Amino acid sequence: MAYFMRKLFIIYLFFWGGLLQAQQVGLVLSGGGAKGLAHIGVIKALEENGIPIDYITGSSIGSIIGGLYACGYTPDQMVEIFQSDEFYIWSKGIIPEKYIYYYKKPCPDASMFTFSIDFEEGLPKTRFPSYLIPTHQMDIAFMQIFSPSIAKANYNFDSLMVPFRAVASDIYKKKSVIFKSGDLGTAIRASMTFPFYFRPIMVDSIPLFDGGIFNNFPWDVMVEEFNPDFIIGSNVSQNPSRPDELSVILQLENMIVTKTDFDIPDSLGVTINTRVDNISLLQFTDVEGVANYGYLKTIEKMDTIKQLLARRTNFAELSQKRKDFVYNQLDLNFCSIKVKGLKESQAKYAYNIFKNKKNTTEYYDFEKKYFKIIADKYIDRIYPNALFNKEKNAFDLTLDASLKPDLNIHLGGNISSSSLNQGFFGIDYRFLQKYATFFSANTYFGRFYSSAKFVVRQDYSLPLPFFLQLGGYFNRYDYYGGNTDPFFEDYKPPYLINKDSFFEAQSGFPVSSSSMIRLTYKFGLKENEYYQVSNFNRDDYPDKTYFNFQSFGLSYERNTLNFKNFPTRGQYQKFRIGYINGVETHKPGSTSATFFDDKNNHSWYVAKFLIHNYYPIIKRKISLGWYFDATYSNQPFFINYSSSILNSPSFKPTQHSQTLFVSDFYSHKYIGVGLMPIFEFTNDFSLRTEAYLFQPLNSILKDPNEYTAYYSSDLPKYYLLASTSLVYQTPLGPVSLSVNYYPKENKSFYVIFNFGYILFNRSSLDY
Repeated sequence: MAYFMRKLFIIYLFFWGGLLQAQQVGLVLSGGGAKGLAHIGVIKALEENGIPIDYITGSSIGSIIGGLYACGYTPDQMVEIFQSDEFYIWSKGIIPEKYIYYYKKPCPDASMFTFSIDFEEGLPKTRFPSYLIPTHQMDIAFMQIFSPSIAKANYNFDSLMVPFRAVASDIYKKKSVIFKSGDLGTAIRASMTFPFYFRPIMVDSIPLFDGGIFNNFPWDVMVEEFNPDFIIGSNVSQNPSRPDELSVILQLENMIVTKTDFDIPDSLGVTINTRVDNISLLQFTDVEGVANYGYLKTIEKMDTIKQLLARRTNFAELSQKRKDFVYNQLDLNFCSIKVKGLKESQAKYAYNIFKNKKNTTEYYDFEKKYFKIIADKYIDRIYPNALFNKEKNAFDLTLDASLKPDLNIHLGGNISSSSLNQGFFGIDYRFLQKYATFFSANTYFGRFYSSAKFVVRQDYSLPLPFFLQLGGYFNRYDYYGGNTDPFFEDYKPPYLINKDSFFEAQSGFPVSSSSMIRLTYKFGLKENEYYQVSNFNRDDYPDKTYFNFQSFGLSYERNTLNFKNFPTRGQYQKFRIGYINGVETHKPGSTSATFFDDKNNHSWYVAKFLIHNYYPIIKRKISLGWYFDATYSNQPFFINYSSSILNSPSFKPTQHSQTLFVSDFYSHKYIGVGLMPIFEFTNDFSLRTEAYLFQPLNSILKDPNEYTAYYSSDLPKYYLLASTSLVYQTPLGPVSLSVNYYPKENKSFYVIFNFGYILFNRSSLDY
C-alpha cells in the first residue's frame, strides 16, 4: 500500500510538474490613448505576484507599452519615459528647444490653416491637412528607442525578451495588419497612428493607421499567433456609443471604427477592465495615477488569476532574463546614410546637410542635422529607418524623404471683440534643386491694420550655410478708425494713420541651432497723417510727414519660444544696431502752427537689447517669464512734436499694446522691464499675468505754442502697464480673454476677446 501511494504521488508530481512547465501565458493590451497607461500598472502587479508573461499582443498605446516591455523596459522605466520631457515633446509634435533651427524658420504670421496644391503631370491637385500633430519628433524617437533592441533580436519579434505582435490597420483593404518581423519602431509607430491626429506610416506604399480601428483588443491575434494556455487581457477602451443626429464626431467614429469584442472567453483567460474615465486621448498628465489604477484593478483580480494559473515565475530569473537581453545592445551609430524619394539634384541638398567627414555618424550628431532639415521650408517629411550592418557593426540609415507641395495657401487672422478683427491670406511657392528658392506673398486686411508683402529667398547649403532675401512691404496702421471697445464707453482716440512702403535686402547665417546673425538694408517711404490738436472738426485736414529713408542694420537673434503668441516656454534674445538717414518733408494741415512745407535731413544710430525668457518653476504647472528692453538712440527731433514721437522707438511688450498709440511709451532712450507669472491648468490652457515698468531716460515733451518737441530737464517718471489673460492654445491658434491696463487719463482698462494671431509684417523703422 505504501509503495502504491508513493508511486501515485510521483505520478501526481510528474503530471502537475509537466502542466506547470507547459502553462504559457499571453498578455493582451488594448488601445485607448492615455488611458492605456493603466497597462503599466497591470504589468507591475503581475511581475510582483510572480505571474509569467510569455507573449504580448497590443494595439495602439497597447503596442507601445507592450513593445517597451518586450524590449526589456521595466514598469518603473516606462513610467519615467511617459513622465519625461522627451515624451511630452514628441507626443505634442514639438521640436526640442536645443534643435529649433531658427535660421530656417520663416517670419511668424497670422496663418491658422494651410492647404496645398501639387502639380502632378502638370495638373493642379489640392491637398488639405490630414493630421493635427507633426510626427517628426515621434518618428526619430521610435527609431532611437527600438532599433538597438530589434537589431539584437535579428528583426524577429519572437526573439525579443518577450515574443510580441503589434496590430495596425490597412484602411485600403479594410483589415488588420499583424507585425511579427522587420523594424519594430515602424510597427509600433503604425499601430498607434490615430487618424486625423498623427501622420500615417507608409509600408509597401500603403498608409497604415491605428490598430484599434479594426481590432482594439487583439486577444484573437494572441490565440492565432501564440495559442497560449492562459490569456490575461488589460482593456482600457470601449466601442463607440450610439450617435445622435448632431454628434458629428461620434458619427465619424462609428463609420471608421469596427466594433471590437472585449470579452475573452472564460475558457481562455481573464479580462481586467482598467478603463479610467475623464481622460482624453492625449492627456498624459497623471502617469503614476493612471498606472496605479491599473495596478489596483489587477490586484483585485489576482486571487482569480492565481486560482486559474498554477505556474509562477521567479523575479530574480526575470531580472536576469531582462539583463541578458539588454546587455551588449549596440549604440545607435550610422555607417551610411541614404536619402531616397528625391531627385538627384534635390538629394544633394539633403546630403550637404548630413555630410560628415567621419566614417561613422553618432546618433546625436545625426539628430541635430535631422531637425535642421525638418526645419527646412522644402522638406515635408524625412522618415528614418535604421538597419543593422553586421560587417561594419553599425547601422545603415535610410531616410525616406518627400518634398512639401510646390504651392501652399495660408488662411488666418484674428477674430476679436474689438476692432482688431483682421483677415490673413498668404501664398508661397517652393523650388528645390541644388539650391533652395522660396517665393512668398501675403496680405492682412482689417480696420486697424492692412498690409501686403512679397519676398524671394534663396538658401545655400554650404559648410557655412547662408541665405539671401529680397522683399517689398506695404503697411498701414489706422489708430483712429481701428480702436473701439464694446466693454467700456467709447472715447475719441487721436487721429493717427501710419503708412510705410519699403524694399529690403537681407542676408543671414546661423550661429547655433536657435540663433542667427542678420544683415539688412532698406530704403523706402514712411508717411504719418495726424492732427496736432485733439479738438479737430470735420472741416479740418491733417498734417502729413513724409520720411524718405535708407537704413543699415546688423542683428543677433535667438528664438526658442514655443508659441507665436502668448508663449510659456523658451527664450528670445535680440541685439540690434542700426543706422538710419533720410529726408523729412512736412506738409502742414489746418491745425498746424506753420503754413509752409518744410524739409529736414536726419541721420542717427540706434541700439536695442531685448530679452524675453520663460523658465519652469513647477514642471508644467507654473512658469515665470521676464522681459528686458534697453533701447538707445541719438535720433534728432523731427519738425514737430507729433512727427518726432511717431518716428521714435516705443515700448510695446504685450499683444494688445502693439495695437494702441500711447505717447508716454515712446522715447529715444529707455529701459523697460517686466515679469510674467503663468499658471498652467493644462498643457494648452493657462492664466498669465504681465506687469511692466517703463523708464524713459528723457521724455519727449510738446511745446504748447510751437508744437515742437524738446527733452525734459529732469529724469522723467516711470510708467506701468499690465495685462491678465486666460489663454487656450488650439491647433488653429490661441483663444484669449484679456484685461489690459495703461496709465491713460481718458481710458485705462481694455477688456478684449481674441481668437487668432495678433501679428504684423516687418515695419520700415524696425527698432
